[in-house]
Amino acid sequence: MPHAYPPGTSENWQRTGLGNLVDFKTSQGNQRAFLQGDLKSPRNLWIVCCGNGSVVLDWSNWLAMHGPSGQAWLLVDLPGYGDCEGKPSPEHIRETFQAALPVAFRELGWPASPDPQRLRFFGHSLGSAACLIAASEFKIQRGVLLAPFTSTMGMAKRITGMPLGFLITHRYDSHTRLAELAARGAGEVVILHGTDDEVIPITMSRSLVAQQPKIVKLVEIKGGHHNDIQGNHAETLAEALARAGG
Repeated sequence: MPHAYPPGTSENWQRTGLGNLVDFKTSQGNQRAFLQGDLKSPRNLWIVCCGNGSVVLDWSNWLAMHGPSGQAWLLVDLPGYGDCEGKPSPEHIRETFQAALPVAFRELGWPASPDPQRLRFFGHSLGSAACLIAASEFKIQRGVLLAPFTSTMGMAKRITGMPLGFLITHRYDSHTRLAELAARGAGEVVILHGTDDEVIPITMSRSLVAQQPKIVKLVEIKGGHHNDIQGNHAETLAEALARAGG
């Protein structure tokens, strides 16, 4: 469900003074991300990705209000979303990160290959799967996931009641990405998931924890839905970000 910005949205955001535009190109065409927060001497750089049917600037004001201090945030739209051309797929998303992060590193005055311990990720729903691709690419070991799913094949079975994974072209697999993270060494991924999530069942997050209990921690939000945790439980989410950013 790609969703574009109305004309002038990015430029209006830049005029607010929250941060800088990050423009780059991939095989999918022109791409744009957004860099905000502490851009002079951040403790960490976070990769932020949003859910399906939304755009990453939906998180900009929330992070400015609730995000832990001393952090830089690279808000990344997927290809086809926001001001980005192309179509989303795991391969195209990986290419996006490969192109976007070096630009952000330069903006911050960081080396071309910074210490992975200074990188973090934060993703919601589909953005969680995207962030785990970034974690795989840049060896990121700490982050926060909000309402992630186990895999696109698992979601297909949930929606249809049948194992239709063989029909899915774009395959996202959080189990595999978290297993890779665990194999790299120490790390921690905090998951927040509403018990009444009507889109992605909390059983998927419980499955991810059961697979990697040493690195994955689950915070169950009683009565929480798919898109209301950042509004109704902002403090809990902010605490998870602060914990991962420490």
